[in-house]
Amino acid sequence: MFSEILLLLTTLVAVFYFWQKWNYGFWERHGVKHSKPVPIFGNLSRLLTGKTPFYMELSDLHNKPEFEKEALIGMYLPTRPALLIRDLELIKTVMIKKFNYFSNRAMSTDPHNDPLGYNNLFFVRNPDWKDLRAKISPVFTSGKIKQMYPLMVEIAKDLETNLSKRSESSVLAIKDLCARFTTDLIATIAFGLKANSLNQLDSEFFKSNQAIFAPNLGRAFDFTIIFTLPALATLARVKVFSKKTSEFIRNSINYVLSEREKSGARRNDLIDILLAMKKEAAAHPDKPNRAKEMDYLVAQAAIFQTAGYETSSSTMTLTLYELAKNEELQDRLRAEITDYFGDEDHVDYDKIQEMPYLTKVVNETLRKYPIVGYAERECTQPAEGERFSLKSYGYDMEVPNGMPVYVAVLAIQRDPQYWPDPDKFDPERFDPANRHNLNMDAYMPFGIGPHNCIGMRLGLLQTKLGLVHLLRNHRVLTCDKTVKNIVFAPKCPVILSKDEINLQLQRV
Repeated sequence: MFSEILLLLTTLVAVFYFWQKWNYGFWERHGVKHSKPVPIFGNLSRLLTGKTPFYMELSDLHNKPEFEKEALIGMYLPTRPALLIRDLELIKTVMIKKFNYFSNRAMSTDPHNDPLGYNNLFFVRNPDWKDLRAKISPVFTSGKIKQMYPLMVEIAKDLETNLSKRSESSVLAIKDLCARFTTDLIATIAFGLKANSLNQLDSEFFKSNQAIFAPNLGRAFDFTIIFTLPALATLARVKVFSKKTSEFIRNSINYVLSEREKSGARRNDLIDILLAMKKEAAAHPDKPNRAKEMDYLVAQAAIFQTAGYETSSSTMTLTLYELAKNEELQDRLRAEITDYFGDEDHVDYDKIQEMPYLTKVVNETLRKYPIVGYAERECTQPAEGERFSLKSYGYDMEVPNGMPVYVAVLAIQRDPQYWPDPDKFDPERFDPANRHNLNMDAYMPFGIGPHNCIGMRLGLLQTKLGLVHLLRNHRVLTCDKTVKNIVFAPKCPVILSKDEINLQLQRV
């Protein structure tokens, strides 16, 4: 019996060895420069041992000196080869010009145990993605956002009230404050609910949002599988949203949908869109329509809540951190706020959109800290007809069907050939007078092409509104508890400081 087990184990080890040797020889066989993989881990050993986030693995590969002149480089995930593209024209080709070959994301979650993750706009695959995006896009038009704006201002005034209750020169964890602000904003403009995160420390909405990107081992495991080993998603039973978070979101959205149906009220928000999708599905019971499934509708609300909360709160936090370190820039921004609004109680929608220096400051934050840090797609080759190849880049090969393709956004947005002195926080890079010096193809904080962030306008407005209401009567300063430099949290899939960012708040 023992000899039989030993023989089986030896056979399995041998099969695994030769499979991995063949798998990790893919780029060498095709003559593509690549980074030497580590057995089992591929090029992701630091990610898989919890030492660095995925976007930093990609950035470090992108920045290796031996690849400086390469348009593309080969890399290895633990189970398969992948492509990292560096050349801006090739990036545009893949993400925009040849989008029909790259219309799906490579990442995936468990379709059986994570319906809220699998079915939302961020993860859903074509052709469902195209249909869903067309239906949800109207929520994010300039006209609809302007209609939502009075609700946003109410939350911004709650932020001012919160700040006014704090003692003079208090020290605060700035991410916590910004995250509570964006949680309340998303709750009111998307769902018509009062989250009360700014007033209640134990707000359920806030705790639900926090749990999604909590930098712990459980969440790190889920996101590592989702982003780098999606074939194992079902086996590992991973989830974008934890069981507790899923239950909270499901209960909240079911309640709002039910109440809105009863009242017949319209708020021109996401709930109205979801109700319209539900009614359309009910009107044609004989036709297949995913909107007949309640979890399919709830999934759209879940990703709206998640993305709206995290991206804007992180951008606000990092902007305030940079302004605290650069007081002259902060004074200039506060002077612009005073010029535009003076003692007016109301921050006008059109005026906030016109503020040039505020726009430059936020753009520079997103340049230095693109919150997601990378972009990715999966190659989908057609069964018939022209196939996508790399011949024009000197490689006699087609990109294999199903291969993941990555762009190291963080590396590109800190590349000195596009952004001189890239570690310096310099809003003047985005001054119209300097436009001729910019290559805006190297600026992609909201993604690239048709799969870019659908909520970009809303996210920018949230960030700007929060900054105006915080800085009009307060300044932020560094203190003994302020970190000298941002070190990224290794177990978080998005850009997040490993250490708490504490700033001193001082009334003006």
